[in-house]
Amino acid sequence: MTAPRDVQRHRRIIDVHLLLIRDSRVLLSLRQGGYASGQWQVPSGHLEAGEPTDHGTVREGWEEIGVRVDPDHLELAHVIDHRAPGEDPRFGIFYRALSWEGEPYNAEPDKCGGLCWFSFSDIPDRTVPYHAAALHHIAAGRLSSKFGWETDP
Repeated sequence: MTAPRDVQRHRRIIDVHLLLIRDSRVLLSLRQGGYASGQWQVPSGHLEAGEPTDHGTVREGWEEIGVRVDPDHLELAHVIDHRAPGEDPRFGIFYRALSWEGEPYNAEPDKCGGLCWFSFSDIPDRTVPYHAAALHHIAAGRLSSKFGWETDP
């Protein structure tokens, strides 16, 4: 029997996304400056070290759109294994807020060009591609998907 080889474990950035859905419409924010400027997205951000995904999602909701969500009022909506050309793979987690406090507003005007509610059947063409893919899967009731891998159709 040979000793196991020393293999370094792969680590990924985790993206957390907050879905606010009202009257069958989902809230999207318009990115401004930096990555994906001019594209719509689900309010989101990166998980911080030592932070559970539900708490990171709640934090991002407060920072980006000024709403307070109790982590117990989140429901897992979708997970997506994604990667963009030339970037390391990432793992995205989408939580739906079953309830929230406050009316969403643009809490980061230096990073966001505005907020708008969209029907799942009318997601803008200029949406961050993996967000658009995830929203399509969420609307179809699929809990998981992948995007940007060579095996994607």
